[in-house]
Amino acid sequence: MRRVTLAGLALTVAACADPTITIAPAYDGPADDPDAVPTGLDRLTLAVAAAGSDQDIAAISFAPGAQIELTGVPLDEALVVHLTGLVGGGGVAYGRTCAFTVTADGAALEPHLWFARNVKFGTLAVTPSARRGGVAITTHDGQAVIVGADALAAAAAVERFEPRTAELDNVATVRARTGALAAPLGQGAAERIVVIGGAVAGAAVPTVESITLDPAARVERLADEPQLARVAATATPLTDGRLVVIGGRGAGDTLVATVTELALRGGGVEIRAAPARLAHPRADHTATRLGDDVGAPVLIVGGADAAGPVAIAELWKPLSGELADPARFAPRMVVPRRGHVARLLPDGSVLVIGGVDAAGQPVRALERYALDTGFELVGELPVGVGVVDLTATTLPDGRVLLVGGRATPGGPAVDTAVIARLDVIGGTIDVVATDRLAQPRAGHQAALVCDGTVLVTGGGDGPTAPERYNPPATGRR
Repeated sequence: MRRVTLAGLALTVAACADPTITIAPAYDGPADDPDAVPTGLDRLTLAVAAAGSDQDIAAISFAPGAQIELTGVPLDEALVVHLTGLVGGGGVAYGRTCAFTVTADGAALEPHLWFARNVKFGTLAVTPSARRGGVAITTHDGQAVIVGADALAAAAAVERFEPRTAELDNVATVRARTGALAAPLGQGAAERIVVIGGAVAGAAVPTVESITLDPAARVERLADEPQLARVAATATPLTDGRLVVIGGRGAGDTLVATVTELALRGGGVEIRAAPARLAHPRADHTATRLGDDVGAPVLIVGGADAAGPVAIAELWKPLSGELADPARFAPRMVVPRRGHVARLLPDGSVLVIGGVDAAGQPVRALERYALDTGFELVGELPVGVGVVDLTATTLPDGRVLLVGGRATPGGPAVDTAVIARLDVIGGTIDVVATDRLAQPRAGHQAALVCDGTVLVTGGGDGPTAPERYNPPATGRR
């Protein structure tokens, strides 16, 4: 059995029901990035556990460079290999595989394991497409699909990062345009990614494309859909696999009040207008699904109309297709803003981050919305941290990683990264700095992949090597 090594490590894991089955993890690590490479370790601890379990099935501690074998691993379970590097008894490095299954008749397995120092960005030894704007989408099986657009090109690359093999590949192309929406549609193996609207030469286009990823990537150009010719809108996946597109600007740069639903029907994509119309048509807003329960509503926050940032939030209800009665539901933001991001917190509230105010000035105040209290100020972003063109990624432990962006609209990209954490007792948000990017990025993409790391790509000048953030082990078991 071939053993893949990193810094002298090698491992075989023999399944208890069949000693001929070998699992030999491939250790991936940062490329030419001494700050993130886990060197100088005293010991390592390797464990095998069921995916999502805090209890180890089998574990072993060993010195760096030792050849080890770990037995007692069951068949027919979704398993995860964990590796922790220790210095003086404290864990300073960590990595784990995505979930895999061992079967008696299966081939030898080589699940990849990204091993790096905790809370560090590590540079990957791959060259992506140059892109600015767009989005990285985490698929149902934990891959990251990156969809961005360059209005000067005839077609825009779609890339797929597979953490199980550490490969980043161009898998398709879509029509190039700026400001297009991209989001998952459907559930499980039937999931697709749709790319909606956007602008060419400053005019909104009605283009809708569907990307089928399994087993191979294929792009289907659907019939032009005038109601989806829009920019600065939102696309929010629902719990039943539908996708809802809300607001934005359409033909002639006019504000769009309609809500449009997309669903997979009979192998195709069905597009229909919902009965709702926004009480406050807006663009550059956010639309956040409030949890994973069936029929979980979508909170619409901020954005701008002809008069400036919209202060009043709205609530769209998927089961009826209607908006909550604006006479009864009209919570007001403390600091109205546009161009912000919003993320759902572990307690079901929504954190509103960044953006610009009515004067076009950056907003560092953090707001939190909860159904019982409305909007409240709960903290502040540090000076110099990105407030526009940043990414916000929810980590496995529920904290939110804020990466890059611009500290002022039109300003230079920054290399900062901070983590926002909810204080569940006080309801405030603690913001702490973490490792800096290898280079500044703005208008980049970020996605949490199935091993609990965060892929960050794009947003630089030209093709820029992606980086991978390694959160602590907490929440990744």
